[in-house]
Amino acid sequence: MVPFKIQVTQEILHQCKNAGVPGDDEVLGNVCPIAVTIKNMFPNVYVADDYLYPYGQDSKSKIELPPIARHFINVFDSLRMMPNVRLKIPAFEFEIEIPDEVIEGIKVADVLEEECC
Repeated sequence: MVPFKIQVTQEILHQCKNAGVPGDDEVLGNVCPIAVTIKNMFPNVYVADDYLYPYGQDSKSKIELPPIARHFINVFDSLRMMPNVRLKIPAFEFEIEIPDEVIEGIKVADVLEEECC
C-alpha cells in the first residue's frame, strides 16, 4: 500500500460545479471533483459513494475512500440542483491507500506527460 494525498481545490470545485446537473450527459462519477483531481494518474477513474475505481467503473480494482471524502460526495451530490451553492464547499484534502497492484498499473510516462504539458 502506498499513501497518496488528494487535494480538491477551489479551482477544481469551480471547474466541476455543473457536474451531474440535469442535462449534463457526463457520468457524475467520471467528472466529479475527486475524479478530476486524479485524472492525470488514472485517466479512466470512476468515483462512487464509498470507493474510487482507478481503472473505471467496471474494473475490479477499487480504493476505499475515507469518511471526509464520502461526506464530500454526499454534500456535492445533494447540491446537484443548486450548482452555484457547490462553490461554497471549502477546498479540502484527504489521503488514500493505493494498493500495490494498482500502483503497478500506472503508466509513469502518462503521468509525467500530463503534469508537464
